[in-house]
Amino acid sequence: MNINFPYLNGISIDRNRESPVYLQIARELSMLMKQGVIKPGQKLPGSRIMAEILKVNRNTISLATDELLTEGWVVARPRSGLFVNEKLPLVREPLKTELAGKEEKVSGIRLEPNPNLQPPQVSQCTLAFNDGVPDPRLSPLNELGREYHRLLKKGGPLSLFGYADAQGEPLLRKLMSRELNEHRGLNTSPENLFISRGSIMAIYLIARATIKPGDGVVTGELSYQTANFSFEDAGARLFRIPVDEKGLDTAALEALLEREKIRMLYITSHHHHPTTVTLAPERRVHLYELARKRGFFILEDDYDFDYHYENKPTLPIAGMDAHGLVVYIGSWSKTIYPGIRTGFVVAPQELIAEMIKYRRISDRQGDHVIERSIANLMHDGTMHRYLRKSKKIYRARKEYFCRLLRERFSAWLDFQEPEGGMAVWVKFKAPVSLPELARICKKKDLYLSDGAAYNPPDRHLNACRMGFAHMTEEEMEKACAILEEAFAELEGSN
Repeated sequence: MNINFPYLNGISIDRNRESPVYLQIARELSMLMKQGVIKPGQKLPGSRIMAEILKVNRNTISLATDELLTEGWVVARPRSGLFVNEKLPLVREPLKTELAGKEEKVSGIRLEPNPNLQPPQVSQCTLAFNDGVPDPRLSPLNELGREYHRLLKKGGPLSLFGYADAQGEPLLRKLMSRELNEHRGLNTSPENLFISRGSIMAIYLIARATIKPGDGVVTGELSYQTANFSFEDAGARLFRIPVDEKGLDTAALEALLEREKIRMLYITSHHHHPTTVTLAPERRVHLYELARKRGFFILEDDYDFDYHYENKPTLPIAGMDAHGLVVYIGSWSKTIYPGIRTGFVVAPQELIAEMIKYRRISDRQGDHVIERSIANLMHDGTMHRYLRKSKKIYRARKEYFCRLLRERFSAWLDFQEPEGGMAVWVKFKAPVSLPELARICKKKDLYLSDGAAYNPPDRHLNACRMGFAHMTEEEMEKACAILEEAFAELEGSN
């Protein structure tokens, strides 16, 4: 053990790591300086001594100290050697506190954690009954990659990598406007389209731009929880309306409006989240008339319009809007793959102008290279070909999955086969405990929601969405075999 420089004995070197040895040494020494183990103004041992103690070549030590010099951790004094920079602040060990008999590190930052928010969950299981997402293996990834690469090669660096239009790529807005007008019955222009990073950002920006503390916002009793988070974070008072087999109960909404003034109503009209039901045509008309008479606006989230399988397309509520009362949003993340984070908003220009202001606080602009790539794939017909192909495959997967649920799990659960979308809303029968079933599935490398994300306040539904679109028939069979084992284990423990 080295007596004169004991701190060197604690430096560990892993030659199997990708990081070069000299960088490992430099990082370890800088950490010791930050912690105050090696004090400001203290002289470092010479390269020969350090090389001998650490059992490395002197050139490696020279590279490490050069790194420290470059970063300002040490200074060189002629004919004297290297010294720790005296201007470095001394960082003491983190504070510690006792909690439940265990030591926990806490920061010096005073926080007031938001009890209503949870971080997004990512399944680490090999198989998953998720919330309902597309299968990236079907997506036009090669075409998207080639288009992205083509833009990088032919586009000018200033136009590609500089600041861009915060409202979104102009070509994509132009093509999206044409698509929405021709296929969804809307009356849009590129000027009243905003390209967001998925529907979650769109909802958040709309909430920030339109809701003041105390404003009333109506959602379904069962609703998209992330949207509710945005509304509550903006200070809204949430009013929850029942949802039945025809969608949001507009008669119950009308009764509420006799007592309360509201600012906005949020609805997933095409396939209600989470129950997957479609809002009936007569309720669409009733809802719009209520908005017109009572002076609130509708936020219509049409996150998977393209995936309706029964050849009975229902046009958006936004298609009947002649008074600027409907803000309409959608997402390519539910069409291409979840990680692409590209969505759109159709709204009056004055609202889009406010959204742009709020965007610059957290984002400044979207990824306009991806946006241009998607636009070019729309222009050459690739996206339409992909949608036709994927819709056919997802319909077959939906039918196969529902058949598996009926034939193998009817003793434990109930469901209605959805007309579209990428998930089935499943209610588990008593005495099945969904949280316990989910725990057993996870132990067997299968993700199943415990249902908590779908529960309204103070109610436990014992229900969840089970996504099917991302799985092949073979993968569904494997997942259902694990689910059968989990049910058997659950019954055996009761």
